[in-house]
Amino acid sequence: MNIKEIAKKAGVSVATVSHVVNKTRYVSSELTDRVLSVIEESDGKPGFLLRNHKALELQVILCLVENVTDYFYTDLMKGIRTRASEEGKRVIFLNSHNKGLIREYIRLEKPGGLIMVTDRYNDDVLFMFKELNIPTVMVGHAGQVTESGNVIFDGYESAFKGTRHLIKSGHDRIRFVCDRMNLHIFRRMLAGYRDALESNGIPFDPALTSGVNAESPFTQIDLEAALSEESRPTAWLSATGTTTMALLKFINSNNLKCPDDISLVSLHEFEWSHMLNPAITSVAHDPVEIGMKSVEKLNDKIHHTADAADANTVIPCKITVRNSTQCIGRGPHGEKAENPEVLHLSSSDIERVKSGSYTAAISFHYSGTAFARLHEKGIKDVFTELGVRVLVVTDAHFDPEMQNKQLELIQTMKPDVLISIPADEIVTAQSYKEMARSGVKLVLIDNVPHGFERGDYVTCVSVNERENGQIAGRILGEYLVKNGKRKIGLLMHGGSFFNTNQRDMAVEQVLTEEFPDLQIVTAQPFLNDAGAYEKCREVLKQHPSIEGLYVSWEGPAVAVLKALREMNREDVCIVTSDLDREVALGMAAGGPVKGLSAQRPYDQGRAVALSAAHALIGKSVPSFIGVSPYKVTTDNLLTAWQDILRERPPTELVNALKSGKPHITPDGYYASGRR
Repeated sequence: MNIKEIAKKAGVSVATVSHVVNKTRYVSSELTDRVLSVIEESDGKPGFLLRNHKALELQVILCLVENVTDYFYTDLMKGIRTRASEEGKRVIFLNSHNKGLIREYIRLEKPGGLIMVTDRYNDDVLFMFKELNIPTVMVGHAGQVTESGNVIFDGYESAFKGTRHLIKSGHDRIRFVCDRMNLHIFRRMLAGYRDALESNGIPFDPALTSGVNAESPFTQIDLEAALSEESRPTAWLSATGTTTMALLKFINSNNLKCPDDISLVSLHEFEWSHMLNPAITSVAHDPVEIGMKSVEKLNDKIHHTADAADANTVIPCKITVRNSTQCIGRGPHGEKAENPEVLHLSSSDIERVKSGSYTAAISFHYSGTAFARLHEKGIKDVFTELGVRVLVVTDAHFDPEMQNKQLELIQTMKPDVLISIPADEIVTAQSYKEMARSGVKLVLIDNVPHGFERGDYVTCVSVNERENGQIAGRILGEYLVKNGKRKIGLLMHGGSFFNTNQRDMAVEQVLTEEFPDLQIVTAQPFLNDAGAYEKCREVLKQHPSIEGLYVSWEGPAVAVLKALREMNREDVCIVTSDLDREVALGMAAGGPVKGLSAQRPYDQGRAVALSAAHALIGKSVPSFIGVSPYKVTTDNLLTAWQDILRERPPTELVNALKSGKPHITPDGYYASGRR
């Protein structure tokens, strides 16, 4: 059947058939369907159609790009070229503003399809595509590409998630920086940034939004705001690759450090983001993936794959956490954690403490752990150096009423300073209030009694619990991904301990944000070791598919290990917090515990004692001090043992690492480890 016969049977002109086949001008869908129907019914494809089919199938994709200078779009073009090359196609890139050149090129080359990469929706260009009747894919931002059957990405999503990540990492003053040259594409990003702030109880401040470009990175006002000690944001959210590079240049040229002074999250992922110093945290849509998906979408349209061609392909963003973001610990009143390095005593300060004949008392919630013993050792070592006499050390055995009686006794001893971990923030609050009223200076560890204001105590010293939880979460997530596992159970402390709750939330944040392919099956509370044992058995009976567990700290983790052993479920991996003899022996032998994030209790004890010394001689102390945690895996287990516990690793631990076979006692505990 030739072209005249097709035209006659379809009831159209020869020219119409030619336009339908060659896509040289717009033909209504009704006439197009009539012509294509006749062609499909014909016996064998006519020569002119075969030639056109070959052009559609193989040769050229025309890609029109509006912005060829931004890093994002150059990477997107790379994705288009890569996928097209894999399919034996050639890509011609033209600037979308030159409509005359576009029409002429289409007339001469007859490309098999068009991809339009746009910063903004362009009705004129889109109408031209329809008029030419060529398969077309629009690539752009959600809200700007309004028709279906295209490839879209949403800046709102990336900005919302990037801002939320910074908030969950302890930042509450976050500056959003975009490109002055492309302000029109950042409305949705700005909306995502604003909504993330407000949904986390942080008011939106227009003064914390600014634009930069390569020629003039900051105005004087921006510069003054960025460097002001009082108003300096702790983090920047950068909208594009251009602004990210400008911000890095600004940081370096103003004697600032990233992330120590300013954390940075980029909403664009560079191919070499991981090679910068520092490596850049990104919450971004992969431009290479977008480019490759646009070629796939165009193929769907060329081959009339109806379902795939008609629906939008939405590219999700991905968070990649690197070294440009700092995790800020927060105290019970939202204050930023300060580094223990601020607790410096001059030689004259030391002499003042020594000459004061000061006394101290220590009240632990429970002292039967290596954690508490190291706290005590760190405190006493500093006090011995400074001549502060320790009157008593008490152990409440997790009983708040017992601690109340112990505090009553301590008050009769009239110490100058009390160092304490509350057994319960609410039940013991009144006893601590009475202690403070009597003039005793309170230095608290980990938690603050309920109702206490900043002036009621000297300081609270803890680990940076956000960072502690993030380390634990990443160890668990990375292990599961590496080993093809995905289902997680969280066993978290059910008490009202501020810092422990902060750590648990950080674990959940990391697993949710950074490991989207993993599934948190259940999150269950417990109050003590026995509760963790029972909760583990209950959770695994209800959810036998669980492959990994997070347990809040090492004591309950040991109980969970016993439960797993009894249930013959040592295939379930565990990540926890704090280093313990039994946990270490199990790790060394390749048991369920795959890693942990440890506090540094001796260092915390020294920070506690130094804080007390400052208060005794009237020197100011930050209201919250956070000691950095320690990541522990089998790779650094022996070194970590010595650094954290301040002693040589035991022989059985060294032997367990060598042989992989620790001795297990009849009651299911590792030898030499039960406390």
